[in-house]
Amino acid sequence: MGDKRINQACDRAITDFLRGDRDALAIIYDLMARMIFSVSYSITESYQDAEDVLQDTMIEITKYAHRYRSGSNAKAWILAMARHLSIDVIRKRKSVVSADDTVMDNTPEPPFDLSRLEVLDMLNTLDEEKRQIIVLRLYAELPYKEIASVMGLSVAAAQKKYQRAIRALKDYFRRTGD
Repeated sequence: MGDKRINQACDRAITDFLRGDRDALAIIYDLMARMIFSVSYSITESYQDAEDVLQDTMIEITKYAHRYRSGSNAKAWILAMARHLSIDVIRKRKSVVSADDTVMDNTPEPPFDLSRLEVLDMLNTLDEEKRQIIVLRLYAELPYKEIASVMGLSVAAAQKKYQRAIRALKDYFRRTGD
């Protein structure tokens, strides 16, 4: 489903939710879960945190649906929410030092194939902002205008930062791929 159709379907689902249709959330989840998870994972670098952010984003949609302006960019609105929640997770992680930090986390990570590990390694060479832009562009398939909206940048800045991130990935690949 293309960006325009996803936006229209999410816009309609938010409107339906506000009219009392609780099943409308399932539509949003089906259309956006993968993108929300990808954005969150790129920021938190944790499978469990990304799953939590996905759930929290769905809850936030129910809380703030009344603030959504129908006809605006539903996909960008939802992904901006996920991005902010992910950043909050990172902030909490930095500010809280618990006794659990000394205990190994035994929660199993999902299985990865080698190609996914290589991509993750490459993405981890980028700073957080560049990594987010790459994920929004390549995984969430957002146009620059939506990336700019989600990240609070101008469209030109989003394009430039994306180009720099791609250049950094190419440089990394040249250094390690030979």
